[in-house]
Amino acid sequence: MQLTSLHQTIQMQSFRIALRRMRFSLFATLSVLTLVLSGQDRCGTKVPETTIFENWLQQKIQSKAIQGRAFEPHATVYEIPVVVHIIEPLSASLNITNERVLRQIEILNEDFRRTNADAINTPTEFLPVASDTEIQFTLAKQDPEGNPTNGIVRIQGSKNLYSPDLDQDLIRSESYWPPENYLNIFVLDLQSFLGYASFPISTLPGVNNTSDDSIWDGVQIDYNYFGENPSASAFPSVGRTATHEVGHYLGLRHIWGDGGCGVDDFVTDTPVADDDNGGLASPCTFPSDDNTVCSTDEMFQNYMDYTDDGCMNLFTTGQRDRMRTVLENSPRRTSLLTSPALAEPTRFPNDLAIQRVLAPNYAECENLIMPSVEVSNYGSNSIASYDLALFIGGVQVQSVNQTTTLDMDETEVITFTSEVLAETPTTVEFRISNVNGMVDGNSLNDIRSIPLSQSAAQSLPFSEDFESGLNVLGSNGVSEPWEVATAPSEMPDNMAIKFKSFENTTAFGEDTWIKTPIFDLSGINSADLSFRYAYASTSKSFWDGLALKVSTDCGITFSDDFLFNSYGPALATATQTDDSFTPQNATEWKDTIINITPFAFSDGVQFAFIGQNGGANNIYLDDISILQTNLNARDVSVLEAESPILTCRSTASANFRIRNVGFEEITSLTYWFTTAETSMIQTESDLSLNSGEFQTITFDVDLTNGNNEIILSIIMVNGSNDDDFTNNAAIFSIERNLTTDTYPLLVDFETSNSWTSFSKSAQNWERTPVSDNWALHVDAFNAAEIGAQSWFISPSLNVGSLDSAGLAFKVSYAERTGFSDRLQVLMSVNCGESYPFELFNASSDSLAVTESNTPWVPQSEADWKEFKLDLKSSIVWNDEIRLAFVFTNGNGNNIYIDDINVGIKPIDLEENSFRLFPNPAISNFNVAFSLAERDDVIVEIMDISGRIIYSKEYINVLDQVFDLGTVSEEGFYFVKITGKQINEIERLYIRR
Repeated sequence: MQLTSLHQTIQMQSFRIALRRMRFSLFATLSVLTLVLSGQDRCGTKVPETTIFENWLQQKIQSKAIQGRAFEPHATVYEIPVVVHIIEPLSASLNITNERVLRQIEILNEDFRRTNADAINTPTEFLPVASDTEIQFTLAKQDPEGNPTNGIVRIQGSKNLYSPDLDQDLIRSESYWPPENYLNIFVLDLQSFLGYASFPISTLPGVNNTSDDSIWDGVQIDYNYFGENPSASAFPSVGRTATHEVGHYLGLRHIWGDGGCGVDDFVTDTPVADDDNGGLASPCTFPSDDNTVCSTDEMFQNYMDYTDDGCMNLFTTGQRDRMRTVLENSPRRTSLLTSPALAEPTRFPNDLAIQRVLAPNYAECENLIMPSVEVSNYGSNSIASYDLALFIGGVQVQSVNQTTTLDMDETEVITFTSEVLAETPTTVEFRISNVNGMVDGNSLNDIRSIPLSQSAAQSLPFSEDFESGLNVLGSNGVSEPWEVATAPSEMPDNMAIKFKSFENTTAFGEDTWIKTPIFDLSGINSADLSFRYAYASTSKSFWDGLALKVSTDCGITFSDDFLFNSYGPALATATQTDDSFTPQNATEWKDTIINITPFAFSDGVQFAFIGQNGGANNIYLDDISILQTNLNARDVSVLEAESPILTCRSTASANFRIRNVGFEEITSLTYWFTTAETSMIQTESDLSLNSGEFQTITFDVDLTNGNNEIILSIIMVNGSNDDDFTNNAAIFSIERNLTTDTYPLLVDFETSNSWTSFSKSAQNWERTPVSDNWALHVDAFNAAEIGAQSWFISPSLNVGSLDSAGLAFKVSYAERTGFSDRLQVLMSVNCGESYPFELFNASSDSLAVTESNTPWVPQSEADWKEFKLDLKSSIVWNDEIRLAFVFTNGNGNNIYIDDINVGIKPIDLEENSFRLFPNPAISNFNVAFSLAERDDVIVEIMDISGRIIYSKEYINVLDQVFDLGTVSEEGFYFVKITGKQINEIERLYIRR
């Protein structure tokens, strides 16, 4: 039997920007040139690394087939609710009509249900696999708050041109509905691509970690290629850019696998292809002159190729199966099928709503305002008349009787005549009444109010700690989310303002502003704005955000760009929790300083903190301060240098973070670094670093075995000396560590070990006697440096090609009232250069076996808690694995760990047994052992007649997994395991 390995035959690029190749026909060549010259590639979707995701997906597909639920025609038709966000540029209109949106939805349904008129153009040899996917799309009927909607959102964007790579967070902040209930389609002027989509995730940790998934989930389409547009520059648009990108959104890869003839798209009925067929245009001759490189006729008619829209006309049965499997299993895809957006909302006959207040703003430099609101007909009746009243300070000052007809879901803007504010602060309120001559059927959306302040500009300094209440200007919004609350920091009774986002679905997606007074910064050379915030993310698929904007015209308009903007896990300062978050101590806060020198010399500066409600968890804001500073002209500060703690490689990448703390723009700098072996001077040119801005600079360092101390210093700024050399240097170390160990292993600390202890503070891991044995501990009770981390790092572990393993360890810890420490277990797959995988994360309450306000020392076995982690679905095995136990000091209590066991039996595997996986298998398969003691075992594979076709002895087996490759023919086989402790047979099925 010949054994083969899937890993030897599949090599996949995770992302390739597909440049157009010249085609042989003149028409196709001109089409390609037009597309390239327009600055846009066809598709920018990034797909995940193949092995983990595809193993997960193929197992789901196989499982369905084995259960007798194979994919057959006339299955349940899956319906997906869509919201189309049309983001208008600042200086023009995209001219995307509602009719064009409706036609695009029709095109999606025609293509996915194979009712497209050009289905007759599918070549005869592909007709047997051309498929109705039985997936269709409908515009959402309810918005996230349960209000009626036509599924089309129009907003004024903050830019003219958007980059799908760089502007994900900005796009999400401008318009976004919960992705577990809506397919978000964004129509906008895209800079780099015609379309872009987020790939689905699996239930496996480590697969849903692309930057796209961490910010947004949906599809972006350039407005020229949304729906039908015969005048689109690259090719006449028939709406199939959306078909292509929604295919990615549901798990399809490009038909050429983003590689060549030997690279797979993991769909069996799409022929292999050497590359995309971009530029292939009408008459779409099949086969074309350039699509038989792989000795097959390429299926360039497939929607997942790059041909012009007019050449596309089919999905295959295999693609159908794949998309439906994703819809049945993938988070944020399967929930679409039961979304409330699919159902018509309950409508009142007469229901007019104040959708938003357009003017006034929350702070005005002038006492003249021009009130304006947008109203919408949420009712089932047309509205022929209504009254809208304006109140200032609780007194009605104007009333409008409107008689224009509003049909269901239509909106209009009502603007009142100008009003002079007689006092400040005050409240401006709008009230609807008398709809169609009667009381409005839904009074909950009839009133909107704005707390308003018309105030003279203040001078610096300014500070607000909220101990005396809320003195900054507040925008309460629909759900009044901002409030003063107790938020422990250095003191347990510290007060801050709290953005109440925890499970706040009343105003999902609402941005609510808290604004400072207006400041006079004229005559000030430089200034800093500082604040503190605290936030804990959740496991939910939607996120909250905190942003900061500035106005230089007394709050009339605010900048397009954010001074600060962060979401979800990136915003988090504390351990993730699905409970309502309140900070426990100072370690759960983060300080931020922003240089606001670019806004000096203005007498109408105002800052707005924006809470962005995702219904996930609470955000806390405290200690807002604005102070004048005295800056040098050229002054660059080295804030920190970062590098791997250790690595096994001869070269490592290090970086240092700098900040321009002068007032002159930094365009170049020269720095010097030295080690025991090398000394280098390097120059960074083409910088554009304004006052107060940060930048990270990366450089490579050659390493010798052992510890390498690196000294770094900035020596020139903009070609001249730095005005202040006292903040230009940093010293750090990188250890080149070549020690290795094998799986399985046990570290019990009874003797010395080859692991590495590291900490930048005095509180490091130390081996210490405890009762009648030894353990590892950190003395954190008296630790002075809050937030310091202590690392305990394994050697490089040679664990082989496994997908199943376990980790066990014991912890002894007592919780100290009012303090919180944290223990994490992290994993590196690059020999310790980075640790992107978090295997374990627990704070004091989860770690503790008891409470103690005195220094903790375990006295008996009852003082220990054992943790067992099943790593089979999260770990990525190679020969450069390192594990790290990381303790973060919160000045809580001493912590002890013992008996670190890597390679314990998988949790679902009984002692003295084995398990085959995957079973059935389509390529190589594995056998996992869990034996009570080491044993020599014989593995035999027999066909159904009992003939032994493979036999191998494995020596000294304990808790291990072996890759057995695969057999060459499809069918049932028997795997027999024989040893001193085990004598068992299990059936195995091989698919082709």
